[in-house]
Amino acid sequence: MSTPLHPADTNTSLWKQTTVLRNAQGQEEAISVGPDGNVWSFIADSGDSRFDASGQRLENLGMPADFVTVGRNAEGALIVIAAKGLHLQYRTETPLSALDMADGLTRRWTPAKPVQLPVIAGAVGVRRLYTQNDFSGMRIALIVDTETAEHGSSYVMACSQWTENGPGPFILLPPLGAKKAAPAPSAPSSGTRMFRTAQAV
Repeated sequence: MSTPLHPADTNTSLWKQTTVLRNAQGQEEAISVGPDGNVWSFIADSGDSRFDASGQRLENLGMPADFVTVGRNAEGALIVIAAKGLHLQYRTETPLSALDMADGLTRRWTPAKPVQLPVIAGAVGVRRLYTQNDFSGMRIALIVDTETAEHGSSYVMACSQWTENGPGPFILLPPLGAKKAAPAPSAPSSGTRMFRTAQAV
């Protein structure tokens, strides 16, 4: 299996967080957050000129995203996971022949499904998404920014093993920031004597 490529984002690029890897049909496919803030898929050579004279295919996956990641399930199909604030959702590739792919987006990908995040105290938004594949399948990890009285601005990591029904139970790591410093004791007022004054005998 090919290793996903994660080119560095640039301030001038309208397409961000691009991941390129081979789909279930063996074609190189790019997944990006587009200029409209939605997740898009681009296949340079779909093998079917009905998409475009050159066989190219560009599709809006209809998932708003601040961050996006791509993994692969046990069957080898791509899984695209998008995060917008604290809202997470995903779509799974449906392996089809090039001829069947011409039937449209509804046949190529499953409908978007929500991901239920665990309860995280002071959660503000998802900062980053990650996937990893190994002998045990696919795992997903996300970093969530938090704001609490105890830790101030901090973040929590949540991890889950992917199943055929989506993510399994999430495991939460403790806040990864130092505890908020306790307020310093207030200085005594100018009228309060801090030391005893020696008296002349």
